[in-house]
Amino acid sequence: MTRLLPTLRSFGALLALAVGLSGAARAADLSEPVILVASSALAGTPFEQAVVLAAPMPDGGHIGFIINKPTGVKLQALFPEDTAARRVTEPVYLGGPAFLPAVFAVTRKAPEGGNAVIPLMPGLVVVLDGATVDRIIENTPNEARYFLGLMLWEAGDLEDQVRQNNWELRPADVDVVFRPKSPGLWNSLRGTMATLDLVQTSFR
Repeated sequence: MTRLLPTLRSFGALLALAVGLSGAARAADLSEPVILVASSALAGTPFEQAVVLAAPMPDGGHIGFIINKPTGVKLQALFPEDTAARRVTEPVYLGGPAFLPAVFAVTRKAPEGGNAVIPLMPGLVVVLDGATVDRIIENTPNEARYFLGLMLWEAGDLEDQVRQNNWELRPADVDVVFRPKSPGLWNSLRGTMATLDLVQTSFR
């Protein structure tokens, strides 16, 4: 039986992790950018196992992108006559159902002279206008991630979805947005919450 019990050191580390995760969950604020992790309540919907970067808008709504749904389609397949698109190595991602089939670019640095650039969080912007997206593809094709469509919430909608436990919240992180192996992202982010749930359950 003793081999099933953690050592004091490992137990203390696990408890510290749980406390830290719990604090991070409580500290999440929809007036700031967040990572949304689909809960089991969204199973069977188009957002099953989705991970979304969501950022607040001045009107109280939110804009976001699903960041773990690569389509497997390269940009050059969407724009076969655009020679610059052939240099983009990553597939296009499905960003969300709004404004399909428009292509948007999410990048770390706002391009000079961009007409429709929205800051998502420090060190991350989305470029909405086609001319500026074209310029990114031409000049820095692999310094952006390209999304088909996006997510939009009117004021209060995302708050309602969180209250209904559709989404779990994580702190926004630029590196998470550009994670190379994004299809495994949902499992890794859900895994942190599963560890917290296990520890909390053991104290009930």
